[in-house]
Amino acid sequence: MSLSLTLALALLLPPPLSDPRDPSATPDMRIVVGDLDFARAAHLDEFARRVQSASRAYCDQHLERVMPARMDDPALCRAEMRRLAYRALPLEHQRQFTGTERFRAIR
Repeated sequence: MSLSLTLALALLLPPPLSDPRDPSATPDMRIVVGDLDFARAAHLDEFARRVQSASRAYCDQHLERVMPARMDDPALCRAEMRRLAYRALPLEHQRQFTGTERFRAIR
């Protein structure tokens, strides 16, 4: 079974939009990490790429719902989603990733 990160948007979405019973609610951003070994440099690079790509695609599609007051600044949405992706990692993976230059790619 593949492990994936699911990022909660509770901090970003106003309560009416985050109602799970609402079929139009914004979906979570997902990043598959089960195939990555965070002890390997190439896998850390791949995680950074996945986070960059996922945050860009997610904010391109959901910016209006996630940050309606900041529609003019999609970079803010991408930065917040990258931060949430990092915070969703298990603590051990956070430590392995933070000690590298790759951390700058998602910060």
